This record gives sequence, structure tokens and C-alpha cells, in this order.
Amino acid sequence: MRQTLENGDEDYLECTIKESLRARPVVSYAMRRTMEPFAVGGHTAPAGAYVGTSVVLTHNNPDLYPQPELFRPERFADRRTDTYAWVPFGGGTRRCLGAAFATYEMKVVLRRVLERCELTAPERKPERAKRRFVTFVPSRGAEVVVRRRRAAESSPVAG
Repeated sequence: MRQTLENGDEDYLECTIKESLRARPVVSYAMRRTMEPFAVGGHTAPAGAYVGTSVVLTHNNPDLYPQPELFRPERFADRRTDTYAWVPFGGGTRRCLGAAFATYEMKVVLRRVLERCELTAPERKPERAKRRFVTFVPSRGAEVVVRRRRAAESSPVAG
């Protein structure tokens, strides 16, 4: 990814952010209360019922994301993200108001970190997520080994 950033190409960075949010969504589900009877999947929920969708199950559906257990940013390279297949910020009229800003912020921070540091996991075993209120967080606090890039390597990244 660093090489593409140094060449001024942020496409892979954007794919990495999308894949990160697919693999580790911040919220696990979205609930809504029906205002009128609502039909879905051969069932009808009456007005006033609560219906929900699982972000985690959607993002791990192999029909939508082949081999969902693998972290593969390139899965977003050649396709437009389906409105209801990638929902880390919710969807429709109630989509998170801060989604664009959050995504932009992730791009800026990740680009700057990669300019200055080499990041590695302290162990090969993936860190599990744990629930904190309505969100998920890394169970061990997102441990990472940070090494400063050597001066000769650390050319500024465009942007």
C-alpha cells in the first residue's frame, strides 16, 4: 500500500478502509420500529414492531463476500459497493451523518501513519472483538508494534 500512496494513488487505501469496516464493523446490528405493516422474507411485521438487520452477518455472508474470514482489500477494487451489502454506517435515510467525515479521517490518519511507521501485529493470532455498550472494540486494545521508518525510506506521501 505504501508504494501506491507514494505514487499518489489512494485507491488501495480506500479499499483497505472499506475492508477494515467490513471485517470489523463498529456496530453489530441496526434496529428500526415499523410505522406500518412491513413485509420481508415471506413474513409481515405489524406496525410498531422492531425489526433489525445484522451488520456482522451481512458483512460475513459468503454470497456477498467470498471467503469473508480473509482480509482482502482488493475485493473492493473493481466493484461499486452495494447499498445494502456494505453497511458499517447503517443505510438509507438514517445512515450515519458522520460517515463521510469518519472515512476521510481514516484516510488522513492511515496515510500519515504509513508515511512515518512500520506496523506489525505482536502475534499472529487475530485479536478478537468484544462488545462495549452498543459497539465493538478490540479485546486487547488493538495492540501493535510500531517501528519508525528509516530516514531514507520516509519520503513524504502525496496528499
